[in-house]
Amino acid sequence: MLTAIQIYLIFPILGSVAGAMLWLNYFKRIDLLEGERTRDVVIAFIIGFLTPGLTLWIYYLLGRAGLNFNGEFTNDFLYSLFGVGLAEELTKLAGVFIALRILKNRINEPIDYLVFAGIVALGFSVRENYIYYHNYGSQIITGRTYISSLVHIINTSICVYGIYRTKIFKKGNPYANSIIGISLAVMSHGLFDFFLTQMFLGPLTPLLSSIIYLIGINFWMQMINNCINFSPYFNYEKIASTTKLYTTIFTWYIVILLIEFGYAFYYKNLWYASTVVLKNILNEGFLLIIVALTTSRLRINKGKYLTVKLQLPFHITKNDNEDILFFGLPIKIRGENEKEFRFLWYIGKDIFICPVDPHSPLQKQRPAKLIKKYFLKDDVVTYLVEIFDEEHTRSEMYILKPKTTRLTDLNHKFPVAFLLGNKTPDTESNERPAYQQLKKIDLVYIKLPGQTN
Repeated sequence: MLTAIQIYLIFPILGSVAGAMLWLNYFKRIDLLEGERTRDVVIAFIIGFLTPGLTLWIYYLLGRAGLNFNGEFTNDFLYSLFGVGLAEELTKLAGVFIALRILKNRINEPIDYLVFAGIVALGFSVRENYIYYHNYGSQIITGRTYISSLVHIINTSICVYGIYRTKIFKKGNPYANSIIGISLAVMSHGLFDFFLTQMFLGPLTPLLSSIIYLIGINFWMQMINNCINFSPYFNYEKIASTTKLYTTIFTWYIVILLIEFGYAFYYKNLWYASTVVLKNILNEGFLLIIVALTTSRLRINKGKYLTVKLQLPFHITKNDNEDILFFGLPIKIRGENEKEFRFLWYIGKDIFICPVDPHSPLQKQRPAKLIKKYFLKDDVVTYLVEIFDEEHTRSEMYILKPKTTRLTDLNHKFPVAFLLGNKTPDTESNERPAYQQLKKIDLVYIKLPGQTN
């Protein structure tokens, strides 16, 4: 029989393991072109798991010097940045350098830097989370897993992206990039902790932490996208086959909720356990949905470097590409959803453009070829398509805009899109038309030769 102390320890262990498995599974899926060996992942994770020991020594020395939180605004602000933020980011960064040194022969594409950096940061956060679960109870597992762990992963990734940006993308000065990357990570980490623990705006103060968190997620995904776009293993078909990344987030969220429920039920009762779970869902539900959708979005365009911007991961759209209607407002999560990037599978292939309504302007299917992805203004995802006459003697260039709501496919296998045009796209120009400037010619679906309805 297990003792009460042993049972008490089981829940923090289960929570820590489940949190680790969530993000390890995510890294496996996002590293979709050339995955890492399990042995290398374990090495990076163990190094990260050991790094909090160095952080504790730094905190001990700061405490001996009289530096710590004391409730005074300026002191706590500076300590959040240069005590917590700087100490933890430099500690994790030391772990990353050790891991990359050991695994240097395994670094063969840009995203490997972010994957191994993220796994080191995950190891750090898992050990930190275990301490929190042990001290405060396992009812905080979901918050620590989906917020605190991801904050660690994001900030370490920002450091590493800055340090290796010049080497990978041939962008900027390596010293300036490194200083900017580390400074952004320290500020992000420090301000997140500061706003989370302060109440100078009353109960609204933690909202500032949520804003930093959301901006960080968007920042992280932009970095990941750039790394995938520059991979030597780049493959449109392989990328297009990777769909519904958000299922990893939601599946593990349910597992972790069950651990929280089991902990609360064992130590209290059914009513208390149900209340804890419901409260966590209400408190974290919005952030969870945004996290799951944002971390599932890939803006894929081979060799295309996308400017990394500080912005929220969602915006109001008028471009027929919304993901959510929020009180009537069309909200778009930045990046491409699966309905948009599944068209990647058809790039370079002979296809047929078919009208959804046979009585519409196109009237009948036409032979065509999907040429390339083409971003309009405001990063609206479209594709250039060359449509031929029946004899293949003449052709015209049009734009396909994937449909993301309502009728998005025909017979569950043929993607549906708006056929747009009124002028020949200038593929070499940096001046891209806005979606509203293009005329909707027809609603069409695409299929390969030999496919039947």
